[in-house]
Amino acid sequence: MGKFYISILLILMSFSMASAPAYTDNNTYHFTVKRGDSLSQYFSKLGLSNRLLANLLFANKNNKKLNQLNIGHKLTIRLHNNRRFKSLTYQLNRKTNLNIVLNGNYFSTILNRQSKQTPSDLSITVVSINHSFGADAQKAGIGFSTISLVVKELSWQLNFNTDLKKGDRFIIVNGFGEKPVAIIYQSIIKNKSIEAFAYKNKHGHINYFNRFGHSLNSSFLRAPLKYKRISSKFQLRRYHPILKTWRPHRAVDYAANYGTPVYSTANGVITTKGRKGALGKVIIIQHSFDYTTVYAHLSRYANNLYKGRKVKKGQIIGYVGSTGRSTGPHLHYELHYKGKRRNPLTHKLPAQKNISCANLQNFKTRVNKVLSNLELDYQSKHANWAD
Repeated sequence: MGKFYISILLILMSFSMASAPAYTDNNTYHFTVKRGDSLSQYFSKLGLSNRLLANLLFANKNNKKLNQLNIGHKLTIRLHNNRRFKSLTYQLNRKTNLNIVLNGNYFSTILNRQSKQTPSDLSITVVSINHSFGADAQKAGIGFSTISLVVKELSWQLNFNTDLKKGDRFIIVNGFGEKPVAIIYQSIIKNKSIEAFAYKNKHGHINYFNRFGHSLNSSFLRAPLKYKRISSKFQLRRYHPILKTWRPHRAVDYAANYGTPVYSTANGVITTKGRKGALGKVIIIQHSFDYTTVYAHLSRYANNLYKGRKVKKGQIIGYVGSTGRSTGPHLHYELHYKGKRRNPLTHKLPAQKNISCANLQNFKTRVNKVLSNLELDYQSKHANWAD
């Protein structure tokens, strides 16, 4: 019985002697191995179970190298926001890192050889769509701020309410920063993908671009048609010519000939097509997570338009008319930003910026490093898992 208590005491002492992480950053814990340290001690300090450790060590023959850590070597453990294990990176030697990522219920092992072409310290989280992106991302341990960022950045290209199908997936690549270094959406059924790679400009602002350095958002046309004049501006107090009362007019009225083509001012998805009270025949387009435009008093619609149909910037969606509460042919145009009407003539619209030629090569080098890391991850899934 005495030997039993001595053994328990020694185990507790070994846990208390385990090195504290050198520093933490966004649920990422960095250790420098000291004499007597072990992976089980690190797991215990972070509240990770022995069962998880056992499954990790037996998942791949390379993982067993973690049974004996080398003094002075670096080890990084990353956790999800819900404190579940996410990934691990261990410095085997000067040239090689051992990377282990938990995807669902199985571990992916990657041996990264340090070179200019292969990045290290990147973690990959895969969100497979079963219900919705928000629900499935939370289940995968993605935080609310990252979920909002993904929706905002991809919503110019992707309708999160209608486009997602079961089996689609999002690949979110994180480094040491708070924001992902890459976001990739893959549609299995449609066999297409959307890529967004982070780039920090000289002012420290992070924006996302495709692999060629082009912005993902759509710039706006300043006006939705060729008009004669502006018959009524955006104003908080305007005398209504029909109602004979003073009322706000949170739109711009463009006077034009009957039948003049009306264009979508940016890429988007039609959310409403039909009659809508005083607006008459109307089309409403959702352009991104933040922007919506309204086109009212139309005489008729362009062919093959329906709710849920995607439209391009400059595409004809209808023709000027005088339906609804109107005194003559004109287009009533509204711009909504984050649910509030804005003045289309003065609101600062998002510009479709691209990375400058001077910085493009540096950006593409970073993109290639991320894609290389993803390729290694793919290879490990199809080779190392069988070991």
